[in-house]
Amino acid sequence: MVMSSTNSQPYLELDQFRKDYGKLQAVKKCDLKVSKGESLALLGPNGGGKSTIIRSVVGAVHPTSGNIRIDDIDVGTHPNKIKSLLSYLPQRLDFPGMLTARELLYLSAQLRGCSSSRVEEMVKYFSLQEAIDRKVREFSGGMVQRLGLAICFLPEVPLYVLDEPTLNLDPLGSEQFRNLVHELKLSGATILFTSHIIKDAVQLADRVAIVNRGEIATVESVPDFYEAVQNETEVHLVLQSTSEQVFAAACEAGAELTSRNGHQMSFRANPQNRLQVIKAIEAAGGKIEEFRTVTPDWDSLLSDQFALTSEPERS
Repeated sequence: MVMSSTNSQPYLELDQFRKDYGKLQAVKKCDLKVSKGESLALLGPNGGGKSTIIRSVVGAVHPTSGNIRIDDIDVGTHPNKIKSLLSYLPQRLDFPGMLTARELLYLSAQLRGCSSSRVEEMVKYFSLQEAIDRKVREFSGGMVQRLGLAICFLPEVPLYVLDEPTLNLDPLGSEQFRNLVHELKLSGATILFTSHIIKDAVQLADRVAIVNRGEIATVESVPDFYEAVQNETEVHLVLQSTSEQVFAAACEAGAELTSRNGHQMSFRANPQNRLQVIKAIEAAGGKIEEFRTVTPDWDSLLSDQFALTSEPERS
């Protein structure tokens, strides 16, 4: 299917892109357009094709057929030009363990033509000051990820391509990352990232592409995607007493009952109707003793909402 961006001229475009590994179709023919200044999240199960798409965009994987263009430049034909347009954060960071964070940062800055002041800015941004002279082999997974983000964001480029950027980050690191992405979006940068965290997609992306079994199953605006997530949220109630009248009143008010067991009941309803359902339950004689909402976890949400199943993906 063809997925259009908001502008007629996309900054990043996948045109009939396909990638095979022997008999395995990692990514089937797919089309995707991302506008300049847009942030797009690739979501889906592990092995669905997200990382293959990401690695193909940066030129690390060559298409079996089709092509990828950045700023109307073919990725396969002009790899050196493409490298100057983007910065890439891989999912697996494999830094030389004998080097310090300072050595890696300044080496990366030299390779990308970045100033020492930019290095210092990223060190402060990702709170690396106290670890700057430690060898990377001594770092925790979260500190390695912070270092990877600092290196990725050293160059100020038009396109950032990020594979699971919040992996292993603590809440502070995740907040630092989200703040920087918001700043980059305001400056006009284009961002393509993968994530397994719905919160990141909702907060950081303009659109969400669901990738499953090597295909782009759907592309949704963030408001539409957020509504789909909210509609899957369950409301759990413990009542002083229940009756058929209470259950019937809830359904008439727009609830979809998901369970009823003794004095407990659970239902789904769109966010606009939830209060109406609660009022209907109380009007029918149901006295609510406990109330809580539960958003389904990632795997169950994707399975239920988008009917996704995974299969192996070559990296």
